[in-house]
Amino acid sequence: MPTETAHEAQLRQWAQGVTTCMAATELLIRAGFAEPGQPWVNPDGWIDFAEIEKNIGALSGGEQRLLRIAASLFGAMKIDLGNEIAGIDRTHLELVLAALSAVHGEGADIVHHAGGGASLVTLPTAYPWPGETSS
Repeated sequence: MPTETAHEAQLRQWAQGVTTCMAATELLIRAGFAEPGQPWVNPDGWIDFAEIEKNIGALSGGEQRLLRIAASLFGAMKIDLGNEIAGIDRTHLELVLAALSAVHGEGADIVHHAGGGASLVTLPTAYPWPGETSS
């Protein structure tokens, strides 16, 4: 991941603790839509996801879709995910998959052993953010 700016750190700190907010914020940061001056980025270091739909008319269809997905992850709007996913490019699709995976978090699964018995194992994030490896 590139070096974190002070602005990005502030946004991540604001989102901390609410999984859906963290995923939506990270999606905007990594896609380049959380920069100061965006109409949904408050100068005090938070994102007003409700402002997204009102301010995306000049963007490409794919950019609009990605922003609507972020707003939906946050809970600021309802979308038809199938329609939104169908119209974004591969780079943005990878970011959306990572955001969805981040909402789900790490998982757990029961592993049945050949000799009998079972154990619970922690699974890594299903789809890590691009440039990061699953741990």
